[in-house]
Amino acid sequence: MVARLILLALTIVRTELTATPPRSAIAQAEALVAGADPAEREELGEALGLALVRQGRTGEAEKLAATLPPVRHAAVILALAERLPTSESARAGQFLLEAQTDRALIRDWHKSRIARLLAVAHARLGRLEAAEAMAREVPDAEDRAFALRDVVIELCRVGEITRARELAAAIEENRRYGTYRQKAAALSAVSSLLHSRGDAEGAATLLAQAELLLPKKPGWSDGEALLSVGVAAHACGQTAKATELLTRVESLARGIAGAWKVSELAAVAAAWREVGEKARAADLLAEAEKFLTTLPAFDRAPEALALARAHAAAGDEGKARELVTEALVEARREEKNGAGRAAHVRVLLAWTEIAGEAAVP
Repeated sequence: MVARLILLALTIVRTELTATPPRSAIAQAEALVAGADPAEREELGEALGLALVRQGRTGEAEKLAATLPPVRHAAVILALAERLPTSESARAGQFLLEAQTDRALIRDWHKSRIARLLAVAHARLGRLEAAEAMAREVPDAEDRAFALRDVVIELCRVGEITRARELAAAIEENRRYGTYRQKAAALSAVSSLLHSRGDAEGAATLLAQAELLLPKKPGWSDGEALLSVGVAAHACGQTAKATELLTRVESLARGIAGAWKVSELAAVAAAWREVGEKARAADLLAEAEKFLTTLPAFDRAPEALALARAHAAAGDEGKARELVTEALVEARREEKNGAGRAAHVRVLLAWTEIAGEAAVP
């Protein structure tokens, strides 16, 4: 009789468990963020808000943003402004004004961060004159270079060659702050656009200028700039130059001993794939995954997510899901030991990027 009662109880529990659908990754992340300590909650709240924006859940993102301090609030509402359809341009404009108010409330280095985000948001919303003016006025030299580069890329995307060229030229070549890297990337973007418009000579001139900005003995921190110039060289028909530059970056990435080697190898793989070298790109991702297994758990989680995104971008969603699932297991284990809440949230949000609304393993 007792055995029958136990069996009946187990059957009821099993039925209830299978009847209750698993909570989505976003719902799990929301619960974890709500239980975080105040300082951690602000940072994770911003990440959650941006994830809600990516999923098109703009109303929820706006409500969450309202609970965040100015710098976090600005990041989420500017992402919201960029996401809104053109029919809601007035609402987008209101978000831009709110972000400007956030910037006025800030007194530390975060003011430059908001200024950079504002400049790029204006560019993406087609407010080009305002975007240029704001990018030029970002207080911090490094943030200003990033803002100018990002606005140049947006200008190139909409075909504004003259404006993009002038703005790229305005970026400082500051060796101390490394802003020559952003200038090289900006000039590379303009050179690609010029070549696509039939101005091969103008494209070659800008590409040569971009290459001259690169150090004679680059370090791994110059990798992004080298990749930009290399990909642009391929777009401009200079395949030998592209191969030379990308091979150099590949060598730099392989020489990294730290955990970020995974992210750097993934970035080089993306560049090889962009120039049509898919097999070489796949080999680098495999090498990155092999190195990932040698890292301690604390370092492995963020790099696993970077590698997962790289596989998703390459069209291998299965491998991407596998990597995120492994990271999720580790994050849950770490959280049981009293740590890892932030890592758990970030893994869940990465799952939503890759798998959308699919159930979390």
